[in-house]
Amino acid sequence: MLESRKVLKVVSSLVIGLSLVGICTCGVQATSFNASKLGTAEVAPTRPSIKKGDKIFVVVKDTKNQKVAVYNKNAKKTGKKVAMGSTYTAKAVKKVNKKKIIRISKKQWLNSKDVVKN
Repeated sequence: MLESRKVLKVVSSLVIGLSLVGICTCGVQATSFNASKLGTAEVAPTRPSIKKGDKIFVVVKDTKNQKVAVYNKNAKKTGKKVAMGSTYTAKAVKKVNKKKIIRISKKQWLNSKDVVKN
């Protein structure tokens, strides 16, 4: 009985010791690993800027609400909405309060984030 306890202690201490050695070597290997140099970054294509006279298409990111808010010339929301998929010609483009808006009719403006160039 006494010998079996001694054997059990020896075996368990060996297992613990080997596991600690294994953890230490993994840490050393991770720190000495040399990563290859990264190539130059590619420039991702950006959204083309919309100018006066361009055809624009209304898109919606939210699939449940298929309408986009209409703004006035001061970039304030009006109660009106425009349906997704509508096509317009940009009458004018301006920036108000760090918001780029596009005129679609005499008093209706859309946020540039809600439209794409057609």
